Amino acid sequence: MHTLEHAVKSELTGQGISYTTANVAASQTDSSVVAATAGKRIKVLALVAQAGATATNITFNTKPAGAGVAISDTMQNAANGGRVLPFNPLGWFQTAVGEGLTATTGAGSTTGVTLVYTLV
Repeated sequence: MHTLEHAVKSELTGQGISYTTANVAASQTDSSVVAATAGKRIKVLALVAQAGATATNITFNTKPAGAGVAISDTMQNAANGGRVLPFNPLGWFQTAVGEGLTATTGAGSTTGVTLVYTLV
């Protein structure tokens, strides 16, 4: 078996793949996207983030009890534009163990988010 193929199968074997959507209003700080699971990380495998009629930034965070910590770059989405992170079985980013996934947005409009993720 090819090394990359083996790594992908090893990473995903026995793990459930989950999907979620969220509409994150403008000017939000640590808006919940995926709730924390004790003892697990949330690993984002694919993502679509689509801004509404006004350009809006979005950043994804790992969220402990206090303020969230950025785990993605700032996605600068133009008006009616967005960002697509295609399926990556090794993951684009992940939360810290036992922490939720949140989003922080800039002024502008609501950003629609669709995620494919797994708990590791």
